[in-house]
Amino acid sequence: MNGIIKKYLPYAIVIFAVFLLVPLIFLRTGPLGRFWPVAFYFILLTTAVVTSAIYCAKHGIDFLFTLIAPIAFLFTMIYSGGFSATNLILLFVYLVAGIFGQFLGDLAFGDERRKKEKQEQAEQEQLMLRAKRRDEREKLRMERENKRRVAVKNQEREARSSHTPAVDEDDFDYDKYMADIDRLLDDESRQQK
Repeated sequence: MNGIIKKYLPYAIVIFAVFLLVPLIFLRTGPLGRFWPVAFYFILLTTAVVTSAIYCAKHGIDFLFTLIAPIAFLFTMIYSGGFSATNLILLFVYLVAGIFGQFLGDLAFGDERRKKEKQEQAEQEQLMLRAKRRDEREKLRMERENKRRVAVKNQEREARSSHTPAVDEDDFDYDKYMADIDRLLDDESRQQK
């Protein structure tokens, strides 16, 4: 929603400024009152077409944008005769003018925008491809490093296991120990007798 407001805001400001200020200048009771059809049929209509065409040239066709001019005209209707038949027809005319401006902008400037969008898309695809290749290289490097670490750990483990004696390889001489115990027991039993 915030992106739509950012896209619409500059154009909406222009449309609202023109649609609210120009009819004030050409009020029917003012000095330029006899020129009010110029304001309603030329200036406001041209504003709706031109802003729609410029918007479309930059952002593409967006029919929601075409509602800005009729909404701005609703406020103009308050001091230009209210909801009369002429004003309701003008409301519809400004909507159609906005749609016409959208198609005009797409026809006149759409090719440039599409080329620019295609170029931007190609650049994004190139960046994604580079990132994917970099990730694959990093993944391979990490796998090689992990294999190297595992190999080093295995070598260290093998080196430690070759230096430590096994449980079965005991330096203690049990036969001599048992023979000494037997001799001591024999000596004690002789002394007791």
